[in-house]
Amino acid sequence: MGAGNTVKVMCDRKGWRVEVAHAGGVRRYRYGSESQARYFAAVFELGPSVLPPKNHARRRQEPRLELHNEVSFGEAWLYE
Repeated sequence: MGAGNTVKVMCDRKGWRVEVAHAGGVRRYRYGSESQARYFAAVFELGPSVLPPKNHARRRQEPRLELHNEVSFGEAWLYE
């Protein structure tokens, strides 16, 4: 990396994103929070010699368990 690189921090519907434009093209990185995105934007502004690889793995969502034990107000004393 080095001089002439541009780093942008953006927020969209999916979360926080950092775009690093360099001579070889543009790399985009996603982060879960604004503080993480701003931290890594500052690191990229320093101009590391090698950019980290993009993570192409998608997170698998765990199946959600449905709760069928709806208790009405009158039945609450049965379960205490």
